[in-house]
Amino acid sequence: MAERQRPAPLVGVVDPGARDTPFGSYAAVALAGQALLAAELSRRLGSLGVAVTRLAPSDGDHWGRWYASSMRRALEAAEGPVDAVGYAGAGALALLPDAALDSLVSPVRGEVAANNRFSADAFVVAGDPAATLAALETAATDNAAVRVLEDAGFASRDLRAEPWSRFDVDTPLDLALLRLATRLTGTRPLDAATAGFLEMAMLPGGRRLEVPKLDALGEVVRDSRAELLVAGRVPAAALAYLETETACRVRAFVEERGMRSARDSPPRSLLAAWAERLGPGDLVRQLASLADAVIVDSRVVMAALASSADAAAWPPEEERFASDFGDASRVTTPWLKELTEAAGTASVPVVLGGHALVSDGLRVLVEASWLGH
Repeated sequence: MAERQRPAPLVGVVDPGARDTPFGSYAAVALAGQALLAAELSRRLGSLGVAVTRLAPSDGDHWGRWYASSMRRALEAAEGPVDAVGYAGAGALALLPDAALDSLVSPVRGEVAANNRFSADAFVVAGDPAATLAALETAATDNAAVRVLEDAGFASRDLRAEPWSRFDVDTPLDLALLRLATRLTGTRPLDAATAGFLEMAMLPGGRRLEVPKLDALGEVVRDSRAELLVAGRVPAAALAYLETETACRVRAFVEERGMRSARDSPPRSLLAAWAERLGPGDLVRQLASLADAVIVDSRVVMAALASSADAAAWPPEEERFASDFGDASRVTTPWLKELTEAAGTASVPVVLGGHALVSDGLRVLVEASWLGH
C-alpha cells in the first residue's frame, strides 16, 4: 500500500450470503461465484492493510441508507480512528491487478477513487466519515455514489485507464468470461478456491462455464473482411480497444451508459423501441443483417421496456441468466423468450449478456480469439 499519513481505510465488501436459490440453478452458480470473489477481495484488501467489514446484502433497500447505516455500525466497532471509508460489490475488481487495487484504496483527503466514475462498483473516499456517509445516504444506487460525492464537494479519480477496472461479476456469463480471462497472458491469478470453482461449476443441463459461440466470434475478430456489431453500454475505452486490436470492422450502437446512476429520466433505447414495435425476433434479424457477429447488452433493452433501471422490474433473474446462455427453455417472459430463440437461430453468432460482456468482457473475447481459446 502506498505510504499514507493517516489510518487505513475501512472498506465494506458485500457478502452475498446464502440466498434462497434452487440448487443447480443459474442463480445458484452466480451466488456461489460471487461469495468466493467477495472472500478473495477481502483477503487482497487485508493484505494491503485495509480494514474490511462484511456487508450483508441490501435486499432491495435504498442503497445509500443501507450503506450509511451499515458503515456507521462498522465505524462504532472499529478499534482505531478512521478517516476513509469504501465500498465494493461482491463481484467487483476480480481481475484488477494488485498495484491498481492499491491505487484505489489510497485516495488523498477530499478525494474519492473509484473503478468507474459514472457507474461505480467499488470506491474509497477520504475525509470525515460522518460527512461522507451523510452524502452517500442520498445515493439511490452504488453506481451513483461517485456523482453524489462530487456534488458534495469531493474530487474524483477514475481508474478507467487501469486494465480490468470495470470487470464486475453479476451473472454466470460474467463468471464464464472470468474463467476465460484466467487463460490469457498477464491476467491476475485467482485464489485456488475461486479458480477451482470456475473449472468445476455446472450450469443447468450439465454445461460448464463457457462463453457461448466463442469459436465463431473468434473467426470474425480475426477476419479483416468481417464486421462485428456491439450494442449497449459500451465504454469509449472498449471501443478504442476494438478499433486497434481486432482485424474486423466494428459497428457500435452505444446506449444508456451509466443508466443506473442517471435517475432523472427512465432508460430509453432505440433497440428496445424496435423490439417493441416490430418484435424481438425482427430486431435480432436486423442486427444480424448488419454484421457477421453480434454482441448485445440485453439489459439496456430490459430497462427500456420496463421504463426502469431497477433490475427488480426486469424479467426474473433466472430467466436473464438463462437467456445469456441461449437457454430459451427456461425463459417464460414472452419477449425475452422470443429474443433468446431468435439469437439462437440467427444467421450469424449472436451473444446476449450484461454490462461486463460489452465492457472489459470485449477485451477478454478479443484476446482469447487471437490466442485460439
